[in-house]
Amino acid sequence: MKIQSTLPKFLQPKFIDSLERIGGDNDGGYIIDGRNISDSDVLIGLGMSDDWSFEENFNSINSVPTYIYDETVSLKKFLKKCSKYIFRINKPKIFFHWFKTVLNYMKFFKGNKFHLKKLVGIDLPPNYLSLKTILNKLRIKNFSHVFLKIDIEGWEYRLLDDLVLNADIIEGLVIEFHDSDLHLNRIENFIKKFPLSLVHTHTNNYSPLNTNGLPIAIECSFTCKITSKKLVSDLPSALDMPNNPLIEEYKIIFFGK
Repeated sequence: MKIQSTLPKFLQPKFIDSLERIGGDNDGGYIIDGRNISDSDVLIGLGMSDDWSFEENFNSINSVPTYIYDETVSLKKFLKKCSKYIFRINKPKIFFHWFKTVLNYMKFFKGNKFHLKKLVGIDLPPNYLSLKTILNKLRIKNFSHVFLKIDIEGWEYRLLDDLVLNADIIEGLVIEFHDSDLHLNRIENFIKKFPLSLVHTHTNNYSPLNTNGLPIAIECSFTCKITSKKLVSDLPSALDMPNNPLIEEYKIIFFGK
């Protein structure tokens, strides 16, 4: 039996029949409107760590210029991990994980696929820049159908105003809200202002529920496409997978008006 979590009604998504799971089977995979993939002309990923399976899968369907921002990782750091474990014969799985990561990095990041070692949230050169700056550069290059994936460990709240102001060029968005139980008012205000429709909500079971049963981390997907007025009431869906495969998914019960 799934663990029951609760979320306010404003996080209940609208029904569409074009959802697809993109990325890895567990953490790193997201459910989005498949129509957004084919209609996007550029992909922006904010947050990467050692998993860019979402961006790889997206590009296998529609190969577009891709810019992933994450200052915390680099090929040099992945190589250092490899060298650390190469002679630890008792931990071969760890070595092969990092070896595979190095190979995948060199395979993916070439041509029009870029890893930029920047943290996104505020304009503070040389290591930080704002989402506004990123989107303004895309406008100059005449990109008008931007898909955004955002998982930046709490910095997402600094981006909400820029998402609203630049919604006219956003094709789709998947965003993870961290400490969501503490920021429900900010999330609700964003959803009210953001003209794209919420079409999927998923709880990240790597984070616990608070004492009121509210998830501490949630993933939300938005589309610019037309949606049904019908609301989804049965979540997680058949496409969902637990972020942490070792524990049960959280079932979502929506409350309020």
